[in-house]
Amino acid sequence: MIPTIANLAGGGPMYIWTPSLPLPLLRLVAEAGLLDAWLVADLLAALGMIGVLAAAATAVREYAVAATLLALVAAVSLAATAAGALLPLGYALLYTAGLVLVRQARPFST
Repeated sequence: MIPTIANLAGGGPMYIWTPSLPLPLLRLVAEAGLLDAWLVADLLAALGMIGVLAAAATAVREYAVAATLLALVAAVSLAATAAGALLPLGYALLYTAGLVLVRQARPFST
């Protein structure tokens, strides 16, 4: 939540992953016709909406869906941090913490 608030405090939502994406990789995403989907996913993660979707999936006991959403955001955010961006680090940490919470929410199978 804190990274989302910090992101919005700067005058509106900002992309968290796209600025750190290497230009050749960004070009490949665009040539594959995935740039729009990438930018939407980037903004949804920045606004915390993917976290909301993961919480909703957990509420209806779709733990695999929740874990997948959280793991993807955490992994991409960590990669963006490794590329030199600092903003995604908060997202990586919080989405990873969410992944741990989803794991704890899942009942043990008998």
